[in-house]
Amino acid sequence: MKPNFTTMSRAALKSYLLSHRNDADAMSAYIQKISAEPGWVECSALNSPDDLDNYPEFLEKVRRAGQ
Repeated sequence: MKPNFTTMSRAALKSYLLSHRNDADAMSAYIQKISAEPGWVECSALNSPDDLDNYPEFLEKVRRAGQ
């Protein structure tokens, strides 16, 4: 029986997902959870690392998180 992903914390869901990497339901729940967080930045798939230059708000968020 799978856990209730909607009631799990982000950290608990990430931990579950890391040990159940093929669980599509867990992955979907994790993506929904992180995309609902404040500061989430939407961007399309990148073709190369240079494409990141098109998303300055994403780069700024990564820089702030690394400090």
